[in-house]
Amino acid sequence: MPSTPFETVILTTAFYGVLLISLLMLSVLYQWVMVDSLRVRLGEMANQVASEVTGLYAMCQKPRNNVDLFKPISLPASISEQGYAIEFKQIRGVWHVVAYLESNRAINASSPLWSEPGSEVFVETGAGSFQVGSYTVNYTGVLHSGRRNAVVWARRIDGSITVGVGWVEKNGGG
Repeated sequence: MPSTPFETVILTTAFYGVLLISLLMLSVLYQWVMVDSLRVRLGEMANQVASEVTGLYAMCQKPRNNVDLFKPISLPASISEQGYAIEFKQIRGVWHVVAYLESNRAINASSPLWSEPGSEVFVETGAGSFQVGSYTVNYTGVLHSGRRNAVVWARRIDGSITVGVGWVEKNGGG
């Protein structure tokens, strides 16, 4: 027995409704996977920066005289075509390297550095610059993605060690 036009409309509407709900569920699942993937990438960058900073800090502890060190770090220009930023934050008494998307700060990852390092260690969160040979190290509280020649740096001055992130420029000459 053939269906009535009313039954055809009801069944077609139900079919399209189920199809739409399935597509929406797949879209939500895709978003969760993408956010998780972005957090993993941000976590890798935060771990890399934290590792390099603690390495330079350890190198500054050895000599007794003043020393300025910097190390270039290789960071991607963007993550899934989205800009990100890296900065140092103190969270409940522990310094962390925090990497987050600039378009959505809720998508972030962090890597701990150390807790209350004492009076001889400072984490630089301001802006400025200093000379190291024929290079100028510019530092800032927030390192934005796409910055060329990104570096981590450490300075030992009169027994106090300061660490931070920034970028380096080669001055004229050789």
